[in-house]
Amino acid sequence: MEKEQYLVKKLYHEQHFLKGDESEHPIRVLGELYVSEQKKEMADLSYIRFAQGEVYFLNNDYEAAIFKWENIHNELEPWAKKNIADAYMELDLLSTAEEIYKSISSDSLILNTEISLQLFSLYLQQGKAGEADQMIKNAVVLNPDYENVTELACAFFEEQQDWESALDLTISEAVRTKSRQWFRKLLDYIENGHASAQEPRFFVPALTALQAIDFSLFEQMTVVLWDNFQKRDHYLSWLKELSAVIAKSEITASYRWNKLPAKFSDSFRKLLLEDFPLERLKEVVPSLLSSWLQVADSATAPAAAAGVLAWNDVFPASVGESSIQEAQDILGRLSGVADRSNLFMDSQNLFKSIEQWASAMNAAMNPKVKWMFQKLSMLDHKTVLIAGTSAGSKSSFVNMLLGSTEADFFDTSVPVLYGHGETTAFRLITNENIATVTTSHELVEGERKPDALIEYIWPNRFLADHRLSVIDFPVLHFPKRKESVIESIRMSACMFFILNEDASLTIDEQELLNEIKEHIPEYPVHFILQTNGPITNEKLDSVKQHVSQFFPDANFFAISGSDPISDSQLESILKEVDEKKNWLLLTGHLIFLIKKMIGGLLKQREKIQRELTEAIEFDEEVLTKIQGAIHQLYDLEEEKTKVLSDAYRSFKDEIKSDLLKTVPKLLKESADILQEDSDFGTIHKKLNDEMNKRISDYLQYTVHPTYISSLQDWISFSEGELNKAQEQLIEWNEGFNLMFGEERLELACDFQILGDWRRDADRMTGTIQIDKENILLKRTPAQVLLKSAGKLFGVIPANQSIMYKRYRQYIENENYDDTAESIAEKFFRQFELFEKAIPRDISLFFRNPYHVLRKSADELQETVDKNKAKLDDMKSNPEKFHNPLMLFDVRLRQLEWMKGKSKTGSRTNNSVNG
Repeated sequence: MEKEQYLVKKLYHEQHFLKGDESEHPIRVLGELYVSEQKKEMADLSYIRFAQGEVYFLNNDYEAAIFKWENIHNELEPWAKKNIADAYMELDLLSTAEEIYKSISSDSLILNTEISLQLFSLYLQQGKAGEADQMIKNAVVLNPDYENVTELACAFFEEQQDWESALDLTISEAVRTKSRQWFRKLLDYIENGHASAQEPRFFVPALTALQAIDFSLFEQMTVVLWDNFQKRDHYLSWLKELSAVIAKSEITASYRWNKLPAKFSDSFRKLLLEDFPLERLKEVVPSLLSSWLQVADSATAPAAAAGVLAWNDVFPASVGESSIQEAQDILGRLSGVADRSNLFMDSQNLFKSIEQWASAMNAAMNPKVKWMFQKLSMLDHKTVLIAGTSAGSKSSFVNMLLGSTEADFFDTSVPVLYGHGETTAFRLITNENIATVTTSHELVEGERKPDALIEYIWPNRFLADHRLSVIDFPVLHFPKRKESVIESIRMSACMFFILNEDASLTIDEQELLNEIKEHIPEYPVHFILQTNGPITNEKLDSVKQHVSQFFPDANFFAISGSDPISDSQLESILKEVDEKKNWLLLTGHLIFLIKKMIGGLLKQREKIQRELTEAIEFDEEVLTKIQGAIHQLYDLEEEKTKVLSDAYRSFKDEIKSDLLKTVPKLLKESADILQEDSDFGTIHKKLNDEMNKRISDYLQYTVHPTYISSLQDWISFSEGELNKAQEQLIEWNEGFNLMFGEERLELACDFQILGDWRRDADRMTGTIQIDKENILLKRTPAQVLLKSAGKLFGVIPANQSIMYKRYRQYIENENYDDTAESIAEKFFRQFELFEKAIPRDISLFFRNPYHVLRKSADELQETVDKNKAKLDDMKSNPEKFHNPLMLFDVRLRQLEWMKGKSKTGSRTNNSVNG
């Protein structure tokens, strides 16, 4: 044990004075030494006092220990002060201890470390976590090798849940000590989510150190970090940092990785799928691919190598030459892809991804390519191609194969696909659209298109039983129909080439067969020699010799045109349509379609911009007209409201006018009930009752029927006016739908209001009730006089004749205009609700057209706004359309390299980089 370690443990007295002698108590020994030293002329008692202080401390006599250490003034003075502070801590005098610890100045690393640790402990007791944190960090910085200091610090950080400090310490110690223990602790932190706030660069030192120590642990940590960053914004930075670590590592090819190869493969695929900025991908992907090559296993090596070459094809010079050479060497060593069905599925997925993207971008997909993709995706179904230069021989074979003469109907210059279906369907398929053919004119028009193909589906037992479709290709005119021939080949599992009787091949046919052999070597081509007479072996050998220079492994079949095809011959021919899926061929077919699709989409951007511009202009024009129609509809509603309201008021005013003329007349005529012998004391009551009766009869039997009749006439008139409005709206409706090209609008008015009006009119036909009028009972001066006179004359005999004449004169000359007005007001009050509701009812009549027009206007405005934003975005950010296609092209080229065709470096024609 070193000297300072004795000081730390307070065992200085054992090292210097006791010499291992345990027979006597240390206090006695030191006391005797103290007395002996004191007798010396030049006595130095400091060392003994220091030792005595240790013994007192160890025996819990802290005050005595402090007394001894306070008198130390030699090189042990800093340790004495530290020990005094320790004693005060034991006495729970923490403030005094803290002050003394802070006052110590020393060059001793161990002493300073111990002071930091003691202060750390002191602050923990005081509950001062911040000060404790600083002290333990000081101790780690001062002396990380000091016993348990890093472990103590780590435990403290964990207790405080200070994961950033814990991570800093763990990584620092892992890198410094190269201890797997610290790396495992770091892995534990990451797995438990304590490192989720850190950026990728934070872990680079640990990963760099770990890959040189333990590949297995390095892989574990890398995979956990990968999963962590894959869900965060720092994903690309992580891939870049990791690739840099692997590039600088000394990874040996002999080490077998468990998860890293698959992680690289999955990440590369996702980078090409997800919406990452291309410029960022250019920074990350090349190094990612190079790193993938370093860790790739046998399962992922083809994809890694193909990825390197594909990326370099689309972005030349972006990948290092050494990686390119290594990728070429890997693909050169591989005889093929182990699981070609997966390659086919990857091709399918790529096609679907492009299709989804195109739909989101409003880019028109080639309908023929989509149709071909659907056919190829029917894995339980096969298509064979029948071709040749002899029209008669070829048609004869097709008819024999189909067991039908219906095929003779299609004497056409375009390919015909025959298939089974429950119902008959006849369609013309081009790059522009797929249309049902109903007339010979449509067929003739379709033949003029070089990309046309006819699909004829009808119930056919042979095709159904063998799950087969047959493409009858017209007499070959190669290279004029080269593209059409290639498309037909790319839909079929094999070709049956019909040779004529002399079995010669034209130059065009030879060129076609050479092209198939060169570019689609996996495509099976079989030859059928059809003659009118018997076929000799010599003849068949001659045919084989002639054709074998193109396809040495091809099968040959000889059929006599004069005899129907035999079952054995048919079985032999169909056997060549291999029961096992030719995944390499199918993948090649899909790659062909993807190339064609990408090539078409590359031309779409300008077309989409043009179509967006045209759509915006059209929608804005229609929107303007619809907005104008809304204003016109408002005017039309106002017009009809005014016309119908005026018409109602007209007949009402006419009835009221008659009523105001007739009522006074009726009241005056009521005087005829007066007699000279009438009781003039009560006659006013009788007259008042009679007047009200005559008014009631007049209203009930004259005015009310007239009103109901006029109302019915008004409803009929209104119906005519509303029908005119509906007719006008129908014209608008037809005009707008003609513009839209579909039955989009239906401006139907609500004629229910006419039914409501008629129901109201029927309800009004019953007896009317109005309150009686106080015609002669009102308190006017004349009436009072008459009433008084009557009472008077009822007491005093009077001249009845004079009273009769005066009373009749009064009745006949009285002004009854106020009474007539009151009666008119009461009569028409019953119909006020109906009259007031007319504007509201007419508004309800037009409500649906308003709603339809406003909704259409809103939808059009929304469409215009979206299209304008999309157009502006396309103009200002052309890369949004172009860049995804570049990444699709990378995926396509990767599939090509993996398929094997591109090992020599041949590239796709539809490069988006050009």
